[in-house]
Amino acid sequence: AANGVSVVHCPRSHAYFRHLKFPRQELEKAGVNVCLGTDSLASNESLSLFAEMRAFQGSEPDVSPDKILEMVTVNPGLALDQSGHGRKLGRIRAGFQADLIAVPCSGGGNLFEQIVAFDGPVDWMLFDGKQKRIGGLI
Repeated sequence: AANGVSVVHCPRSHAYFRHLKFPRQELEKAGVNVCLGTDSLASNESLSLFAEMRAFQGSEPDVSPDKILEMVTVNPGLALDQSGHGRKLGRIRAGFQADLIAVPCSGGGNLFEQIVAFDGPVDWMLFDGKQKRIGGLI
């Protein structure tokens, strides 16, 4: 961890290959930056990060939805920043690069829970500062 190690966990591939329980707590205690990602279509029916978040939540119910969302946004941004490229990624802040998507949420309940539970097409995104309408292709 002192060397800036990051680990990307792909919960659905992990389950597909019937690996032992992912040692998330041990990695986090050691200071490792734990990210969520998606693997190939060889072990998944889609490349949806939302499906990965839901699968992770199912196997790690003690992890809060806001922490799960950090594992697909903030933590990968930190992993990429450690690559030496000097990019500021993974957060919506002045001076950071942000690619954004719009996810429909209701006014009530936990916003982070709604985002993690989202299971539908993403119709709008902002990529490199330019709006893209993608018609549900993500």
